[in-house]
Amino acid sequence: MIHRLERGAERRHIFYDPESHPDVRESLAYLLPLPELGLGVIFYTWVHALGPDGLARAGAAGIVYGPGVAETVFEVTDGIGVPDSLSFDDWRVGPATMTLTDDMMDSRITFAGERVRLDLDWAGSNPAFGYRANRNGCPEWLAADRTEQGARVTGTLHIDGTDHRVDGFGHRDHSWGMRDWGGATHWKWWNVMADGGTAIHVMELQYFGRTTLHGYVQKDGIIATATGLDAEMTFDERFVHTAVTATVTDESGRVTEITCRRGADLQWPVSPRLWLHEASMHATVDGRPAVAYLECAWPPEYIAHHRTDGVRPGGRNELTLDRD
Repeated sequence: MIHRLERGAERRHIFYDPESHPDVRESLAYLLPLPELGLGVIFYTWVHALGPDGLARAGAAGIVYGPGVAETVFEVTDGIGVPDSLSFDDWRVGPATMTLTDDMMDSRITFAGERVRLDLDWAGSNPAFGYRANRNGCPEWLAADRTEQGARVTGTLHIDGTDHRVDGFGHRDHSWGMRDWGGATHWKWWNVMADGGTAIHVMELQYFGRTTLHGYVQKDGIIATATGLDAEMTFDERFVHTAVTATVTDESGRVTEITCRRGADLQWPVSPRLWLHEASMHATVDGRPAVAYLECAWPPEYIAHHRTDGVRPGGRNELTLDRD
């Protein structure tokens, strides 16, 4: 139903290279939607081929956003030299640690920041899904390859003096190679998880006059490649999606109905060329309760054109990833 990856396919790919382009990088993101708490949580770590003194350059971030936190948390460490011997079975960068098993089914992440602390175990709900091996491949401007996986998540989240016990669902992605934030005119990167091993990932990309769809639907014990996405979105005055209805079809002939409503959201100016709108959302899958992490990407000029709150997107923050 999908082309599965070989064992060890997510071992570290990017190592020190003094001749490398500065945008050649590898990153792993762990996304935890907690709409019932009015929160979205991101654990993010990366490594660039071009770094200091014969080392690759790594960093990590802990991000918490939404109405459940007084002020959005961006705790970022970057520019840390790491040897080629440091890999993802025991990754340590500043306040962050991560392990990823060779079968790509289990991870453990910790983050020891000033306002946010994470201690979370991730148990994969579905096999890691690689773009390059599957339908529509992986566009070269996006990455050499990327993987996606839903998970059951347990552990603790500490934010601003309050501890939250976590027992829910999340999603992780892993990409490596060149990242051109100006390569797309729009994307939908959507992840929905529920009880019973339900895990859905779809990414609709619009670029170079094309629209391609990537991803999978896992439910009722069957995983199949996604073949169609039909979506309607409602936006607020900031042009952030607050409600979604979507239909996903897959190669097994199934039709999956998804609804999402507002929980927590974040506008993230990752590049002068592209802004990300992140949303941790309440959801249903075929009428059953679920959670969703839905990201939409737009050029900032397009966002500015459609905003109605009188605020024009602009400026950059410490997590801008494109330095041009």
